[in-house]
Amino acid sequence: MASAKATMGQEKQDHFVLKSGHAMPAVGLGTWRAGSDTAHSVQTAITEAGYRHVDTAAEYGVEKEVGKGLKAAMEARIDRKDLFVTSKLWCTNLVPERVRPALENTLKDLQLDYIDLYHIHWPFRLKDGAHKPPEAGEVLEFDMEGVWKEMENLVKDGLVKDIGICNYTVTKLDRLLRSAKITPAVCQVVNSQI
Repeated sequence: MASAKATMGQEKQDHFVLKSGHAMPAVGLGTWRAGSDTAHSVQTAITEAGYRHVDTAAEYGVEKEVGKGLKAAMEARIDRKDLFVTSKLWCTNLVPERVRPALENTLKDLQLDYIDLYHIHWPFRLKDGAHKPPEAGEVLEFDMEGVWKEMENLVKDGLVKDIGICNYTVTKLDRLLRSAKITPAVCQVVNSQI
């Protein structure tokens, strides 16, 4: 079975240890634009190619298919504890009262009891039904501190092992760090040129 490794300088590293002590595989299977055969692709990537990290998001529209692939891989004797599943909270849900319901939907779609890493997808809130890119009036007030507190509660309740952020500027990260009790485990940045 293949084993994916990231090269860091001269040494190869197959995982990163997060501040919480949890190990995150260095290479993950991204599911953005995964296509119509997502369930089979996820299962094959895990059972045949050796992937153990699967990165998805509610906004990608494939979490149900990813869940089918994860379930099939676990039925093929891959232990859940050996998988690392990442998902993301979408911009329309960036109000404290929507954080937990959004995660519960993700867990249901992925057919999991917990996820390993849950990110804030982008550091701005969007109006329901906003255009891509958003038009004037579709970007709303973002209670970053309130949302992060709810993310921390997900960790405390065992629904998420680690929480992180995506696409934050240094200014927004500094603001978050001033109130965070749990610091972000990961800051994932998207390169839109890929």
